[in-house]
Amino acid sequence: MALPDKIRALEVSINGRAAGQLLKTSNYEFRYAMPDPDQPSVALLMPAREQPTWQDGALFAVMDQSLPEGELLLRLSMMFPKDRLQPMHLLAMMGQNGIGNLGYTLPGAAPTSAPTHIERESLLALPFTPELYEELVRAYLSSGVGIAGVQPKIMVADRATVPIPSVIVKVASAAYAGLAANEFLCLSAAKKAQIPTPGFELSHDGQMLIVDRFDLNPQPDGQIERLGFEDIASLMNLRVRDVLSERKYRGSYQRIGELLRYLQLPGEDLQRFFEQVALSVMVRNGDAHLKNFGVLVQQDGTPRLSPLFDVVTTAVYTYTRFVGDEEQTDRTMALKLFAGKHHSKAYPTTEELLQFGTEVCGVVRPRAVLERIAEAMHETLSEAKGDARIPTSLLALMQPVWDVGTKYPLS
Repeated sequence: MALPDKIRALEVSINGRAAGQLLKTSNYEFRYAMPDPDQPSVALLMPAREQPTWQDGALFAVMDQSLPEGELLLRLSMMFPKDRLQPMHLLAMMGQNGIGNLGYTLPGAAPTSAPTHIERESLLALPFTPELYEELVRAYLSSGVGIAGVQPKIMVADRATVPIPSVIVKVASAAYAGLAANEFLCLSAAKKAQIPTPGFELSHDGQMLIVDRFDLNPQPDGQIERLGFEDIASLMNLRVRDVLSERKYRGSYQRIGELLRYLQLPGEDLQRFFEQVALSVMVRNGDAHLKNFGVLVQQDGTPRLSPLFDVVTTAVYTYTRFVGDEEQTDRTMALKLFAGKHHSKAYPTTEELLQFGTEVCGVVRPRAVLERIAEAMHETLSEAKGDARIPTSLLALMQPVWDVGTKYPLS
C-alpha cells in the first residue's frame, strides 16, 4: 500500500455509509456529511444533533482508540522505513477493518480487496511456531488489521462471506508462559458463570486463542451488521496509546459505573458490569484497565455494555521494573475500586466488593453473583485438569490464586 507523505483528509463511513470527512491541519476537524441532526453519530459524545463540525487538538479519542501500538506499530514502521507514520496514515491503512463501525478511505481511492481468509478449523489445527505468527502478520498487517494493545495479536478473516477480518488471534508469548491458555480458562469461567463473552476457542496445541469479534452481528440473510464500539478511555476523552499508556491505569471502577449511568445504560448492564469487575477481582486479573471495558452502540444509537474481554490471571506472572531489579508479582488491580485519594488499588475485601455491587451497580443480591462465579471457577479448573492443551505448570500456578478468589462469597 502506497501512502502519501502527508494526509490532510480522509472520508469517514459508518457501517459502510458515508458519514463525513476527517481533516488534519494544525488541528483535527470532523465534518458531518449532511446537516441532518438525526443521522448516525461517529461517537456518543460527538452527536450530529449538537453540531455539524467538531474540532480537537489531538485525534478524536473514538478514532485514536483502535490505532495499533507496541509491537504492531513497530512492525508497521518497519514496512514504511522512509515514512513517518502519523495517525492519519494509520487510519488510512486500517480502512474498513478496525473494531467498531467506523471506516476510513483516502478521497478518490479505489475500494480495497477483501483480506484472504483462512478457515477456522485450519487455524485451530495449525501447530504454533514463531514463524506461523510472522506469516499471519505479513499476510494481514499490511491491510491494517492490527489491533490496539501490547499483547501479540492480529485480526484474521475466517469466513469468505465476511469482507473484513472476523476473529482476533492471540498467540503465545515468551514473556508470559501459557498466556493463551490462561485467558481461555478465565473466559471459560466467565461463560460458566453466565457472564456474556465473545465466542472463543483454544487451538489444538493450546498456543493460540481465537476470539470472535463482538462488534460484528451476523444477520439471518448472511449479511454482517457492524456495531459501534467505544472503550471507556475513549468515552472519558483520553488518549492512552504508547507514551500515554499509563493513563489507562488511572481512575476507578466506581467512575466507570457512574459513566455508564450517565450514558443511560439499563440496570441490566450495570449488573453485568459488576459481574465483570467481580470476576476480574476473583481470578486476580490485574490488567482490567480503562481500555478493557466498553460499550457497543446499536444501529439506533443506543449504547449497551460490551461483553467481557481481555481477562487474564496476571497474578501468576512476574515482572521487573528495570534491568537488574528483583522479580515482582502483580498483586494489585489496574484501577481503584472506589474513587478518592484514601482508596487504593489493593484487591478489595468481600465487604467492599459487595458494597460496590450494591451502591455503585445497584445489584440486589451481589453475594449470589460471587457464589455463581466461584462455582464456575471450581468447575473450570476441574475440567482443565483433563485438558491436554492446558500446561500443568500453568494449572499449578493458577490453582492457589483461584483458591483465594473462590473464598470471596464465604467471607
